[in-house]
Amino acid sequence: MPPKKSAINLFGGLFVVDEIVKISETKSLDEDASPLVLTNRDIELFRYAHEHRYLAYSQIREAFWKENSLDAKACYKRVEKLVNAGYLEKGYSGRLCLDVYFVTQKSYEILKERGTDSKLDLYEPTESFDRHIDHDLHVTNLRILFRDLGLDDWESERVLRYGNHRSGPRPDGIIHFGGDKRAAIEFENHNLSKSKKRYQGMMNYYWSHQLYPLLFVIIKGEIKDWLVTALDYDIKQVWMTTYKELMNEREGAIFENKAASFKLKKIL
Repeated sequence: MPPKKSAINLFGGLFVVDEIVKISETKSLDEDASPLVLTNRDIELFRYAHEHRYLAYSQIREAFWKENSLDAKACYKRVEKLVNAGYLEKGYSGRLCLDVYFVTQKSYEILKERGTDSKLDLYEPTESFDRHIDHDLHVTNLRILFRDLGLDDWESERVLRYGNHRSGPRPDGIIHFGGDKRAAIEFENHNLSKSKKRYQGMMNYYWSHQLYPLLFVIIKGEIKDWLVTALDYDIKQVWMTTYKELMNEREGAIFENKAASFKLKKIL
């Protein structure tokens, strides 16, 4: 007999649970030993962490508990419950002195059951998992921002790596807008900047293969103006902005190329 749909009051709001997964949990000081009921929000959290390998706490709060007051600590309490119940594993990045969260075998099995595992194996952290953590977290922030703008059909670099992406530069992400319209995302960190030859090689690939109608190059640092003017590219395809501009102005952020500049909402 399939589980009944039910509505439960969590985190100050009403959520409909369409599939109930229960687990016995040790009684804490301020909670009884009631079963943990996974919500759609929990499952979506697992999917994001799975597709990006890990999430920082601030990203979990921004993506999934943004509407809640920080004073309520709803996000913190829920994440702790998910960790204690074995659905999330807490790790630590020595490079950024930052806690991060991974999916576990337990939550991975739930993703597989639902068909939302993106056909990826479970990521098992290594000692060097945070080798590119600064880049990785910035890309995940971009996904969360576009999600807030109503664009949540995103393929992560990890999904592309294990999928059927062609040889050549692999984007940091792909946003699907519906139909055949999509944009490749390239995040460039000025601390890890490439030579002009490598940047031009990237542009040549996107130009010649025409896999993506749009290419958004998002730059952290002071090299945007140089990239806009120094490289050759398809002005109908390539649009550039800075990470700071995009995060601050959101859909009003200015994207530009050699020929024009427009707000993001107009390009979309």
